[in-house]
Parts: sequence; structure tokens; C-alpha cells
Amino acid sequence: MVREVTSELLSQVERRIVALGTAEEALKAFEADPFDIVITDVSLPVMSGLELARNILTLNPSAPIIIASGYALTSVVQNLGPNVRTIVKPFEADQIDSLITDLCAA
Repeated sequence: MVREVTSELLSQVERRIVALGTAEEALKAFEADPFDIVITDVSLPVMSGLELARNILTLNPSAPIIIASGYALTSVVQNLGPNVRTIVKPFEADQIDSLITDLCAA
């Protein structure tokens, strides 16, 4: 449900959104055609959002990534680098837009 709502929020601005069901699908898609930014939930079946972020950063250490969670992950994410940020759920469209703008400007 979070994936659908986030996709809807972000698609209202002229963006190409690729919404995938699992971290494994996202990693495979990123390997084939890297995304400008990755937004993932921390809690995913099989591979977590943190594991996805680590795998993506192995492929592209400067990839911008936003990890959504129901709780603060600040200390965990600090070790992943400056292009990885968190957002606490539930979030508003302006909050995620602000993060995207910030990461893409970096």
C-alpha cells in the first residue's frame, strides 16, 4: 500500500516512476538501467530496504536513496553515506519532494 500511495504522490509531478514489488526486482532493474533515485521501505520480505541500499551502493556509491520507515534510522543510515536519507512514515508529499530535490541537487 505504501508503494502505491508513494507512486501516486510522486507521479503528480512530471516524473517517470518505476514501482516494483520486491527489493530483488528493484536491484535487478537498477542493474539493467540505474534509476536517478531509489525510494524503498526498510521492511520488505526477503531482502530488506537496508540490504537493497547496500547492494545499490556497491553498484553505484553515489546513488541517491531514500529509505522510508515507521521509526528513525538516522544512526544506521549515517554509515551508508551522504546520499542516503530516511523519511519517517507516514509522510506528506511535500516532505518526500523536499528530500528528492535535496538529494538530486547534491
